[in-house]
Amino acid sequence: MRKGLLFVMLVCVCVALGISPLASVAAETKVLKIGAVNSLTGFMAAGESPSDLGAKTAVKWINDKGGITVNGVKYKLQLVVEDPKSSAEGMAAACIKLVEKDKVKFILGGINPMMNIAASSVTEPAKVFRLGSYTIGNPDETGPKLPLTFFASTNMQGARAVLTYVKETYPNVKTLAFPHPGEGSGADSRRKNIEPIANELGFTVVFSDEFPGWTVDFTAYIKKALKANPDAYLFTDGWPYHVAAQIKVLRRLGYKGPIASLYTSIVSEVLQLAGPEMTEGFAAISWEMFSPEMTPFFKDVFLPRVLKSGISNPWMVHGFNNVWVTIQAIESAQSLDPVVVANHLRSMKNVETLFGPALLGGEKTSGIKCCLCPPQALFVAKKGKPEFIKWVQTDTP
Repeated sequence: MRKGLLFVMLVCVCVALGISPLASVAAETKVLKIGAVNSLTGFMAAGESPSDLGAKTAVKWINDKGGITVNGVKYKLQLVVEDPKSSAEGMAAACIKLVEKDKVKFILGGINPMMNIAASSVTEPAKVFRLGSYTIGNPDETGPKLPLTFFASTNMQGARAVLTYVKETYPNVKTLAFPHPGEGSGADSRRKNIEPIANELGFTVVFSDEFPGWTVDFTAYIKKALKANPDAYLFTDGWPYHVAAQIKVLRRLGYKGPIASLYTSIVSEVLQLAGPEMTEGFAAISWEMFSPEMTPFFKDVFLPRVLKSGISNPWMVHGFNNVWVTIQAIESAQSLDPVVVANHLRSMKNVETLFGPALLGGEKTSGIKCCLCPPQALFVAKKGKPEFIKWVQTDTP
């Protein structure tokens, strides 16, 4: 009875002030749609589908905190998921649906070069903000002509740190092999962006070639690489199953040189797939879900929520970071206009990630600030376990 009387009094006050009580209720339940385009099927799904789970974890975390506030209005997030099915055509179709049917202004996801290009062919003309998970720095993926397109990580970020580690740990290494996964478009971009760093540190690249992303048997490819007699075999890109499969062939063929990843590669996953004996000494900038060296936020906020979901795939990090970074940019800009948010993100001095504050890089490589550069940890496989070496500030020139 008392609750009913209070409600009637509230309605009377709202009417007297010229405020619609229904409008007040509606204002409390505004929804901000965020699109997600991580492959849930096809050859990219093994790495990308966990990103989708990570994005959902971040959305729930933000909504549990009350959502976000923009210009005094509260918003809860709604993740609208479309499966690009590991193809450029699928990515274009997914983005078209999100833009035209769902009226989404912010889209997250994209790793494969051709799929990134397809996504931007839709999002940029539509004035839609997109934060992709990863880029190889292909000129058609980034640049001034794509001002609304950003990436949370690049294959260039770990190059200097890992190449420096190889130089210091293996002083006799002079020549390098650069294997690249691809579809006929990325080898030149990868080599062009990473080789200058290698040359600066005194290395010479003697092999640089692509393999199809769906390759299972790497024997012929590895034999071709070994004909160049590289002192070290350094991955410029690829999922852990690409890395592990090649490590096994390299070691079976008698290759004893250093093997490392110049980009983010989860050492514990490679250990699991290739085995401790063959993986011994493998190095990469990375993160490890259960390492005590991870940031307090990673250990105290992200990991408990991940474990609560019953899944602890390390690639959930991509999706979580994408949502968190985008929401930070929106709230800091106090705008839902993608152009305003994009311009504001480039000016932000402090963009938090699961690994700590990130800088915006990419001006030298892409001609525009478009790549997040967070700190990351260097890990090495030692006696069947990922051993922490140190934190490094990654950079994308």
